[in-house]
Amino acid sequence: TGLLGLAAAPAIAYTASWAGWFASAYGYGRNWDQATSSGWRYWVFSSARSWVDYQLQVLTFHTGLARPHAYQSWPWEWPLLLRPVAFFYESPNGCGAAKCSQAVLGVGTPVIWYGALVALIALVAWYVATRDWRAGAVLLTYGVGLLPWVYYAITDHRTMFLFYMAPIVPFMILALVLAAGLLIGPARAQGRRRAVGAAVTGALMLLAIANFAWLHPVLSAELLPYDEWYRRMFFPRWI
Repeated sequence: TGLLGLAAAPAIAYTASWAGWFASAYGYGRNWDQATSSGWRYWVFSSARSWVDYQLQVLTFHTGLARPHAYQSWPWEWPLLLRPVAFFYESPNGCGAAKCSQAVLGVGTPVIWYGALVALIALVAWYVATRDWRAGAVLLTYGVGLLPWVYYAITDHRTMFLFYMAPIVPFMILALVLAAGLLIGPARAQGRRRAVGAAVTGALMLLAIANFAWLHPVLSAELLPYDEWYRRMFFPRWI
């Protein structure tokens, strides 16, 4: 029963995430299976057939995607944010400088991503030492989200992008939360340890907020002088 529930829960959640597509008459592929019937037969059978066809198109496209792309990257580069995707870039006028930049860069907040790497290493040590299921669950979901892409990168040289990491980000946050809990300690821990742990955790949170605020202009197409845009490119491969 538990195994069935574990399989059914993500399937139900995934299907429910398409509610907006089902409710619309204009979504991509929404009317692929045009039915002459109306009423509940249309909404149930035709909608389901169109949805299944859409999923098959997605699967076929991605399993055969091998065309080189300027912003492609490999899975082992994703946790380090080495090659994000530039969704938009222009050099309009109006920023008050000789050269301006306006960009939408698909990248994560480095403080969170690198902090998560440290947290995941801590969870590995924690799980090896204690076999705590919480650490194991986060490590398992992180691995399930990342390792299949590593396999396809090695065997098929698939075209891949950093945003494929998006489903794994919640588990990176959970790793940070668990690591913060370890750092602060249990309620019975000495007050000094809890104070230092809370201070370090709070400082990391404030640093993450400041890091996001610094990057926000290049995440939201804010018009900047070119030099200000360039300062926000942490690595040469961000350009």
